[in-house]
Amino acid sequence: MFGFLPSASAQAFDPLSVAGGARSIALGGAFTAVADDANVVFNNPAGLGEIEKIKFTTLGGTLLEDVSYTALGGTMSLGDKFSVGAGFAGAFTSGLALYDHQGQLTGSASYGNSVILVALGKKFTDRLSLGLTLKYFASTGAVSDADNGRGFNADLGLLQSGWNWLKFGLVGQNIFGGGRINYPSGASEPLPLTIKAGIKANLTGGRFDSAWLAPVETSLVADALFSPAGPAAARLRGGLEFSPHPYLTLRAGLDGNNPTAGLGLKVAGVGFNYAYHAYGEPFGSAVYFALSYDEQDFPPPEEVPDVYLANNQITNNK
Repeated sequence: MFGFLPSASAQAFDPLSVAGGARSIALGGAFTAVADDANVVFNNPAGLGEIEKIKFTTLGGTLLEDVSYTALGGTMSLGDKFSVGAGFAGAFTSGLALYDHQGQLTGSASYGNSVILVALGKKFTDRLSLGLTLKYFASTGAVSDADNGRGFNADLGLLQSGWNWLKFGLVGQNIFGGGRINYPSGASEPLPLTIKAGIKANLTGGRFDSAWLAPVETSLVADALFSPAGPAAARLRGGLEFSPHPYLTLRAGLDGNNPTAGLGLKVAGVGFNYAYHAYGEPFGSAVYFALSYDEQDFPPPEEVPDVYLANNQITNNK
């Protein structure tokens, strides 16, 4: 019954609310419509329908100065545009001082919140992918067994792609209203339902799914989050990703009013990502580091669409 992030109500902390990967954190947490790396297992299981080979990512960082955050995730294709993923994310702290009613130090304690997940995703048509994530939550405390809670829930995701340079995503996180973290004492905490709607726009690049052909790649992502049990107003996230070179990517974003930033380096399928997130007073800021592996670092050359050939023929005949 210990939450690491501020909450307006007595709700359990979902470690996936941190956004899982350094890339997504640097983009303000907006990743619902992005589906090209292992971070899909933390953000939108429908993105697995776009994954064709093995991908893996790790993440480490510190929240609120003394809370360690760790995430591991991987994906694998089973063929026929169907992929599976698995992941772990957790926030842990130790060495918390305990005092009796007279103010005397009696010892120390440690607490943690974690989630283990398995995700499935399939691309059913050229434009539509669906996905499901099953999640097992654990809340642990070192003071007594009464502090150890367990619970289950699930996420359901949709991804709409193939609309030229636009992609759309939709996710329902913790869709089972009866899914709670239950404690031996009989107490329980609800896992908050969150609806996320996102968009990704490939603004510039050398691919045919970019709005404008250019030697550099630029994309814009944005998410809107709504929690029926929370404030009525939606929470907005967004970010910009800029790649001046195939090996280097720069990122910046906003998570509500909190700025984020980061960079990524990638060579021969191995990537390093750094992310910075400001959480505001009194929570300060946090930095995250991630290592990733992408078996699909060298995709086959794109086939030129028939429409593009036709346009070129018309132009050449003038």
